[in-house]
Amino acid sequence: MLLDTCVVIDVLRGREAAVAFVEGLPVRPSLSVITATELLAGVRGSRERRTIERLFQVYAVCDVGLAVAGLAGDYVREYGPSHNVDPLDPLDALIAATAKVHGLDLATLNLKHFPMFGGLSRPYGA
Repeated sequence: MLLDTCVVIDVLRGREAAVAFVEGLPVRPSLSVITATELLAGVRGSRERRTIERLFQVYAVCDVGLAVAGLAGDYVREYGPSHNVDPLDPLDALIAATAKVHGLDLATLNLKHFPMFGGLSRPYGA
């Protein structure tokens, strides 16, 4: 299971539903390096940074290689501004491509950000 940034933020904030979801996963959760970047960009202090860095040791972190980059580019072209009212953010495209290339399901609360996954649903209540 690849966790989108919003899910990881809920876990870091101690949101019960998110923590229960992640703890109930039968396998080690994964993150994209894009999520790692987004989390580190929002760090507020050294204590929070240490907490996030510990998380990177617990979760599997998936790198972005050429296969992921290529698929993300395809997603941006397919779901970009000429095809959609809300154009696909390239960072979301990279997260989606990471899930697809690594054969992982995506857990996100932002269903509109991932139109390439038909039937995607929220992993826990909002």
